[in-house]
Amino acid sequence: MNRLTAVLGDWIFTMSAGCDVSMGGDGGAAAGPQAPTAVPNPVSTELERYVTIGFWNDPACGGAPVATNRFPVHYGDTGCYTWPGRSGENSASRCACGKDSFSYTQWTTLTCSGGQNPPGTRKTTNTTDCTQDFPPTLYARVLDLSGCQDSAP
Repeated sequence: MNRLTAVLGDWIFTMSAGCDVSMGGDGGAAAGPQAPTAVPNPVSTELERYVTIGFWNDPACGGAPVATNRFPVHYGDTGCYTWPGRSGENSASRCACGKDSFSYTQWTTLTCSGGQNPPGTRKTTNTTDCTQDFPPTLYARVLDLSGCQDSAP
């Protein structure tokens, strides 16, 4: 399995293909999706925090999602999160929490820049409504917003 190690702020991340993504019927690795392994630098006190978004082919987001993705909230404004997709390369930057929502800018590259839709596509998904995504037959809803809670004691 290909692995990528990156230093981002106070964290060192090791990611492998398929990280944080669960795609139904994708024929992925037998072991299932791999989450990134984060090792804090000795000076870091920030905890890993994630928001999980589910994706459906149903505009009501009924039944089990066809895919899920865990976005790293702790990447903040400067990080670039990447994942493979059925349509190719994907990345997200500018992850931000709202009261009942999560926003990010999605790119069609693995670099959080360039691609088919510069300057990226800003997406906001919430906990109650099913939001139309892309392709337009895909719909999204936040499944777990707990990563947006303040991690301070």
